Amino acid sequence: MKKIFKWIGIVLGGLILVLTCAVFLMNAAYNQRLNRTYNIQPASLKIPNDSTNLAEGKKWVNNLCTHCHGEQLEGTKFFNDPAFGILIAPNLTPAGVTKDYVDADWVRAIRHGAGKNGRPLMIMPSNEFHALSEEHLGQIIAYLKTVPAVEKEWEKSGFTTFAKVLIQSGAFGKIFPVEYLDHTAKFKSTPQRKAPWVYGAYLVQVSGCRACHGEQLNGAPNHDPTGPMAPNLTAAGNLPKWGEAGFIQSIRTGTRPDGTTMDQKFMPWKNIGAQDDEALKAIYTYLMAQPKVETPKK
Repeated sequence: MKKIFKWIGIVLGGLILVLTCAVFLMNAAYNQRLNRTYNIQPASLKIPNDSTNLAEGKKWVNNLCTHCHGEQLEGTKFFNDPAFGILIAPNLTPAGVTKDYVDADWVRAIRHGAGKNGRPLMIMPSNEFHALSEEHLGQIIAYLKTVPAVEKEWEKSGFTTFAKVLIQSGAFGKIFPVEYLDHTAKFKSTPQRKAPWVYGAYLVQVSGCRACHGEQLNGAPNHDPTGPMAPNLTAAGNLPKWGEAGFIQSIRTGTRPDGTTMDQKFMPWKNIGAQDDEALKAIYTYLMAQPKVETPKK
């Protein structure tokens, strides 16, 4: 009997040792990824400064940036959980991390997912923003350079060892877009509004709809365990019942045709609603042209 317990102890001790080594190595690998420097030379970009382009840039920023970085771009505590750590969406005003940014730094951050120092930006949706046309990215940067400074300081982002292990195991997906983007890709031209399906496809891409609703847009579990499942946006879901007018009304007000409300935390309807009616119609046209795919089971 003593020998049995002895061998059980040896086996358990070995497992603990292996697990400890695995955690140590995954933690080290995460830190190595986070501290890697990417030598990215962004393509030159013409930044407009006229009122029309600045107004368009403001619309795009409200659509794509304020949900994470705050209404005044002052930053937010994007994620805060004792078990996982803290993730700060930084202050983008001249009082924050971008105070010394030149045009190339803005392009590197938005389109390539790397900071001024060349290090990866975590959960920065550059995989979506990489598709922004030269015209629209220029408008966005033009407006960002005009926003007033907001004095708001935040603690540093930091993850627990448990979170780092999960990240390394792929539980949170590809959180460093800089690692897999084609940094030599050229800008694509701005899609024409007169082709609603094409323009809608572009808006769905850059707005990051697939990040929550799945690659086929047929719904997906929420990244936040406490959040609702992202609904099916294909013809197999409820959008055909809403109709184009009901879709636009829902995005504008946050209230669905059946009277239920959308939670801005999980569905940034206010931000998407920054687009004009023509853009929202294009999104609806594109969604309704997608293959009818059934909602996955929870």
